[in-house]
Amino acid sequence: MDTLRSDAASHPLPARVRDELTDVDRLRTIWAGQRDGRPREARAAARQELVHRRVRELGGGPGLVEAVLSVSREGMAGQPVCADYVMQLSALAAALPTDRACRVPERRLDWNESRNLAEAAELPAHPVVRAAHVLAGCADLLGATGTSPDDGLPWVLPWMLASAVLQRACYPPLLPDPLALRPPVTVREPGERLAGLVHHVARLATGTLRDELCWVPAEVPEPRGSRPPLASVTCRRIEAYVRSRGEALDLMLRAMDPRAGTTVRSGGSGDAPRQDPGSAPASRTVLTPGAAHWWTSLELVAGDASLTLFVVVQEVGRPETGVLAVTADGRLTTPEGVRDTLDMSRADSVTVIPTDSVDERWPEIRDLVDEAVSRSMNALTRV
Repeated sequence: MDTLRSDAASHPLPARVRDELTDVDRLRTIWAGQRDGRPREARAAARQELVHRRVRELGGGPGLVEAVLSVSREGMAGQPVCADYVMQLSALAAALPTDRACRVPERRLDWNESRNLAEAAELPAHPVVRAAHVLAGCADLLGATGTSPDDGLPWVLPWMLASAVLQRACYPPLLPDPLALRPPVTVREPGERLAGLVHHVARLATGTLRDELCWVPAEVPEPRGSRPPLASVTCRRIEAYVRSRGEALDLMLRAMDPRAGTTVRSGGSGDAPRQDPGSAPASRTVLTPGAAHWWTSLELVAGDASLTLFVVVQEVGRPETGVLAVTADGRLTTPEGVRDTLDMSRADSVTVIPTDSVDERWPEIRDLVDEAVSRSMNALTRV
């Protein structure tokens, strides 16, 4: 805790991290406008359903569901993160049964530890920065700066406290995510640890804001027939980049196997139905059911194995919010069957805000595509 505060005082956040905080605030403004137009009961039901789904995906049980909901209700926005409340959450986390989703603390935090965390929650800083301080402080107290060497399960209490800090500032609570439950590895260079933690929490907050924007009312219009300008430019740039990567990969694959090859295709939700079974995975990464989306696929074939990588640009929320998400998905097909290959978190995707330009977001999108291509080639060459 003291180390982080010293870092914050003597080493201001890098410009890239400050820009991330600005992006979080811009997305939060869109989220708040959408939230205010929805009935309170409908919002609560949608969040509860989302929590249940995410906990199931992690392999968690009813105990973790109830714990998450306890820090996710809308009334928590007025809950001060005081020492007593920190101790309540510590007791709640310690009472959780250990399952496949998380590791519970072996002890409860004492009064002095809880008071120090409560003080960190009130630091005069951006809410994401405060949440990063609390996340790091709690992880340090529990010895949870990585995963447990015994069972590899992530810890839950640091995430619960960070989530409570964000809700106190009228941000949505963090949703369960493997990335959310695992604090980054400690960096000892001055200022680097704080910057890394703030980046970590900013990505999580962005993902949660985007997930809540995906809420769909009972009656919504059909997706628009044409692509909006920002989506159109983003799709064209992705397709051109994927084609350039495909040409280089084609040479590499043919050097290993003369019969190998690559194919690049593109399409979208408004296209006529295709009989091509390889187009099916594109819909798996769509965040908002029924929302418009457009994809570029890269198919890699070598021997008896083929891998199809999809990069999907999609509208987030219905009716349209103007927010776009760029996601990636990959499936490897071999004589033994079909399996996922990328193993990428929701936080690995890129969020594009209506006031963005493609140039502003392109470095993040390019990095996403490069990482997806790298993982795809690694999976294919290991067959």
